[in-house]
Amino acid sequence: MSDQAVKKIKVSSYEEGRDILYQMYRDNYTIVDRKNEFKSGFLGLFQKSYVVLYYTVKQKTQSSEDFQSAQEKILKNTATDTLTLKQNAAMLNMMQEISNQVSELKSATKSDVHPTIAKIESLLEQNEFTHNFISEISGRIRSEFALEELENFKLVEKRVVDWIGHSISIAPVYTHKLPHVIVLVGPTGVGKTTTLSKLAANLILSARKAGQTEPVVRLITTDRTRVGAEDQLKRWGAMMEVPVDKAESSEDLKQLYDAHKDSTDYILVDTSGYSPNDYENIGKMRSLLDLPNVTMDTYLTISADKKASDNLKIIQNYEVFNFGSVIITKCDETTTYGNVLSVLHEKRKSISYITDGQKVPRNIRRASVVEFLMNLSGFTIDRIHIEDTFPEEN
Repeated sequence: MSDQAVKKIKVSSYEEGRDILYQMYRDNYTIVDRKNEFKSGFLGLFQKSYVVLYYTVKQKTQSSEDFQSAQEKILKNTATDTLTLKQNAAMLNMMQEISNQVSELKSATKSDVHPTIAKIESLLEQNEFTHNFISEISGRIRSEFALEELENFKLVEKRVVDWIGHSISIAPVYTHKLPHVIVLVGPTGVGKTTTLSKLAANLILSARKAGQTEPVVRLITTDRTRVGAEDQLKRWGAMMEVPVDKAESSEDLKQLYDAHKDSTDYILVDTSGYSPNDYENIGKMRSLLDLPNVTMDTYLTISADKKASDNLKIIQNYEVFNFGSVIITKCDETTTYGNVLSVLHEKRKSISYITDGQKVPRNIRRASVVEFLMNLSGFTIDRIHIEDTFPEEN
C-alpha cells in the first residue's frame, strides 16, 4: 500500500505507544486497532504482556533528507557552550533513533500484514476506495476475525462485500405534498440541466406506463452563468410539452411559485453551477432559493469521475443548501465507484439516483446497492446473497 498502509508497533502500554507515535509523526497518525498479547519468559514462565498498536500515517513521514536538513538546522543554530552542545547531541541521537525506527517499520509493514488483509486492501485500492475507508475496513477485519478465520479468504471477502454494501445509504422514496418542488444544486459541469430534464421526463412517462393521469410539470431555470443553459432547458421543455420559466431573483422565484402552485404537481428548478471555492456566489444562490413557506426537495449533483478529495470539498461547501440526498452523474465515464462511495460514507450522505449517459429520458435510475456491489472489480460477488441482503425498494 501507499503511505497510509496499516503499520504496527509493539510497546509495553497504550500510553507509551501513543507517546512514541506522537514523537514520530506529531498529530499525523491514526490508531486503527490495538491488541493485548503475551510473551512467555524462560521455560514458559513469567509471561510478559505488551500491546500491539496498528496505525496509519496521514502524511509522508520524515525521510533521511528531512532528518539531514533538521540536523543541519540544529547545528547551524547551536551555541558554543558545552551544555547546549550536549542537548543538541541528545536531540540528534533521539531523532536518529526515531528515523531508524520509522525505516524498520516501513520495511516490516508488508511482512506484518496478514496476506488476506493485504489482498483485501489491494482490491479496495483497485476500486479506488479512499485510504480512510480502507483503514476502517482493515481495522474491522482485525477486530472481528480470529487468526485462524483469516486463513479463509472467501469468508473474509464475503463479509467485506457486505460491509461495503452496508456503508452505502440509499435515500428512501417519500410522498411529498403537492406541488413537489425539486431543486438540483452542484458545481459546474456535472450535468444538472440534463439530469433535471431526465427527472421531468420520467415523471411524465412513469404516469403514462401506469395508466395514470399525467402530472403537470413546470421547469424553472435560475442559471445566469452558463451560456445556453436556458435555451437547452427550453428545448427539452418543448419536446416534453412542459413550460419553462426563468427566475433571476428570489422574488421572481416566489412569484412563479405563487402563480402556479395550485395548478402544478411538480416544479423543477435548475441552478447555476459554481466552484466549491466560490463562496460568494454559492451564498447568493442559497439566498435566492430561500423562499418562506416553501418546502424544497434539494439534491446535490456530483460526478462519479471526480477525485475523492474534490467531491469531499463539494459536499462540504454545498451543505448550506441542506440537500436531502445526492445524484451521482457520469457513471458511464468511470469503471470504479470507490472514490465517491467512500466520501458519501464519510459524510453520511444518501444516494437517490445515478445517471450514465446524455439520453433523455433514459440514462437515469434509482440508485441500487446491488448495482454498486456488482460493479466491484476483482471481488467475487455472490449475487443471490447480496440481493437477499440488500432487497430493492419497489
